[in-house]
Amino acid sequence: MKEVLLGMIMLSFLGCNSTNPETGTLDAQKEILSHADYNIIFDNDTVEGTAIEILNAGNLEVTSGQIVVCDPLVMPNSKPLARSVKTGSYPVKLYVAKTEDAGDRFAIAKLEFNSNKAVKWVLALKAGEDVTELKQGDFFGFPVDAGLGAFFDYESGIAYNKLYEGIMRANPDGNIYDDLLAAEFKKSAKNPNDPNDYGDWVNFKVPKSNSNIIMFQSGYGDGTYPAYWGIDENGEVTSLVIDFFVLLASENEE
Repeated sequence: MKEVLLGMIMLSFLGCNSTNPETGTLDAQKEILSHADYNIIFDNDTVEGTAIEILNAGNLEVTSGQIVVCDPLVMPNSKPLARSVKTGSYPVKLYVAKTEDAGDRFAIAKLEFNSNKAVKWVLALKAGEDVTELKQGDFFGFPVDAGLGAFFDYESGIAYNKLYEGIMRANPDGNIYDDLLAAEFKKSAKNPNDPNDYGDWVNFKVPKSNSNIIMFQSGYGDGTYPAYWGIDENGEVTSLVIDFFVLLASENEE
């Protein structure tokens, strides 16, 4: 059944993205689809023999409609995604894979705009990213070098960067994690009395603002990870997900 499903997904992918046989690169198209159907994770308690739990990380305040996905410690001034959404307050859900060998790992981070079911998952692009530069199976994603991913509104990013710069001016030898965020992450620790349990997510409220940034562990750690827009049967955006490659791996990732 798994092989049939993956085959259907890949046929959909190939149907929407033609390849130049001379260069191996994708021809310009409006969308690139994920190899995976993330509804498999959202709709089941167990996937590929791994138990799934849902962690509700709170609501993200979207004030400009421009969403940023990035490692908030390494590239907090990243460009927002090209597609905009309606302003509002939207829940963020973290889908936790209870792995046998590596403990709890965040497989998917989901920013949910409504409860409609997505029928396809379209690669989220930033302005200037050109799909004709990609070869078949490649993707645009965001680099992670501090083991974290995040969702935030572009305006929240401006407030966060001012805070970031202020901390660095006050203590050039310090860093925002040790000086501020470590104590906030610790609040999500399963065992607060365990000095090795640092916590793995935070709904960080930027001081002196109405902004927040929701940060979370990035699957198995550092790497480059894609985000996808969930599109419903009416062509409307229903969600934005980050795939940390913990579950539903493509053949190239296995």
